Amino acid sequence: MSDKKSKQSQQQSDSPMPAAAEPSSEEQADSAPETSVPDKQKHETVRVFYGTDRNLTGSTYPKQFFGAERASLSLGFCDVSIPKNHQEGKLESPKIWKLEFRENPDKHVMLNSVETASGPEFLTTLRETIQNSIEVEQTPEGEISTGGEAFIFIHGYNNSFEDAARRTAQIAYDLKFKGAPLMYSWPSQAKGTLWAYKEDARMAQWCEENVTLFVEAIAYESGARKIHLIAHSMGNRVLSRVLKNISQKLAVSGETEPLFNEVILTAPDIDAQVFKDSIAPHIIQTANRFTIYSSSEDLALKASRVANSFWHERLGEGGSYLTVFPKYKQINVVDASGIDTNLFALGHSYHADNITVLSDVKQVFQGIPAGDRGLQSLLENLAWKFQSKHRLLGRVIRGTFH
Repeated sequence: MSDKKSKQSQQQSDSPMPAAAEPSSEEQADSAPETSVPDKQKHETVRVFYGTDRNLTGSTYPKQFFGAERASLSLGFCDVSIPKNHQEGKLESPKIWKLEFRENPDKHVMLNSVETASGPEFLTTLRETIQNSIEVEQTPEGEISTGGEAFIFIHGYNNSFEDAARRTAQIAYDLKFKGAPLMYSWPSQAKGTLWAYKEDARMAQWCEENVTLFVEAIAYESGARKIHLIAHSMGNRVLSRVLKNISQKLAVSGETEPLFNEVILTAPDIDAQVFKDSIAPHIIQTANRFTIYSSSEDLALKASRVANSFWHERLGEGGSYLTVFPKYKQINVVDASGIDTNLFALGHSYHADNITVLSDVKQVFQGIPAGDRGLQSLLENLAWKFQSKHRLLGRVIRGTFH
């Protein structure tokens, strides 16, 4: 993707960056990680670029750097450690039954530092990271460039800034991503209550303008060869609004080239019919391809349907509730039902904690068609399904064709 002229750098550079206060002695005592001897470190560090409209708490301790209140858009970088014995798809954390009471970067996926940055500093560092990731390979057909890419992850309901940073780093590390991983962290309450769910829904709508500014700035000013977008759960509501905004601007400007390469919607907590009728027609021109991962085992989405309306199916539900898109060949639907998922994530984070799905995401980023990724075809290629040894093939799928 070519580097395009800036439209948003001034808004980014004007973002206030208040100074942070020193952490309290209680914070230091309760949260201090185990230290590692420098020459015996057994971890690697992933730098994540972030945008957020969470409030600065005044703490310099990474886990508590940002809160859950609204604030103006700010930018920066955070460093996340990945242990060298990391298991693909896992977010290693201290376990009481292992007598682990504090984080250790050699054992756990850990947010180690958070640093704010001005707009120009952010973009300069981002461009350097992307440029340095480009590799040129000699082939019989000539030189081929790889790397130089970027992806933006938008988290869902019940996520803290720390949760989003750790997940973004884990995705980048497991995909062996050549480029810059970015995330946008909107002010989710990071609590698993009905009140928090409803408040998160309000926040997901409130942050629309800020996220649009951030995503546009990356699209036009990062210099990335390819830009991918990933949203999870309620984050898909955020991304859908952002893409509708961008689509309207593209129509006004007369631009016809999609800004993004791959858009991945994982476990989308969106009304399926609303997405099909009112969102999909207005966003398909913004990207080369959309991939939706759904699952009939997604307990969080089942709870969401109860919270919103028993009869309104969610886009992320699979199995007999799978939604397909006959009108739009660039929208691929993949049913992740029947594959192992993380029990402690309520079957709701299979985009990042399942090796099968991660492998497929990697192939999506490479532009490989669904039919060439070892998936089982459903409904004459209107949808796809992971091959599973634990389920009978030929499950009856009810697609939404209207």
